[in-house]
Amino acid sequence: MCAVVLIAGTAEAPAQTGPSPSYIWPVNGTVVDPFRPPSHAYGPGNRGLEFATQPGAPFWAASDGVVSFAGPVGGRLHVTVSHPDGLRVSYSGVATIGVDRGERVRQGQRLGTVSDRLHVGVRTGEVYLDPAQIFEPSPGAGLRRSGGHPRLVRSADSVYRLQLRWLHSSAGIAVL
Repeated sequence: MCAVVLIAGTAEAPAQTGPSPSYIWPVNGTVVDPFRPPSHAYGPGNRGLEFATQPGAPFWAASDGVVSFAGPVGGRLHVTVSHPDGLRVSYSGVATIGVDRGERVRQGQRLGTVSDRLHVGVRTGEVYLDPAQIFEPSPGAGLRRSGGHPRLVRSADSVYRLQLRWLHSSAGIAVL
């Protein structure tokens, strides 16, 4: 088994002094693998949300912040944005990156494009949170793209087996 650990750089957003920022869904897509917290720090699970997306589709900043990481890890591209409230949102499964480390970004600003899957993780310190809990709950609230709003759908076990087979094939790498 191969595991990749993404560690964000030190370019953190300043400590928050005002109201809590709002977070919008960062991509139009369907949630195909929900948040499943691990039982311990290195245990199996899904430390974010996995979206099925159209290759080449844009993804955008969930909230205002500073890009603390933008580049490759384990042969895949990643972007991490640090936000004033201390949360870090990481985007994996990225096809292209349109921002640089240290750049200030605004909510809804395009960060790059996605491949066929986008993984979105949220951390406070080293603790992973369920991203669905921070994003605005309704498509009508805040900035939206093309009226899109991710939705959670059930998949057959065969879909998960296929996904795991791809993750462990020469075409992919497992990110646990």
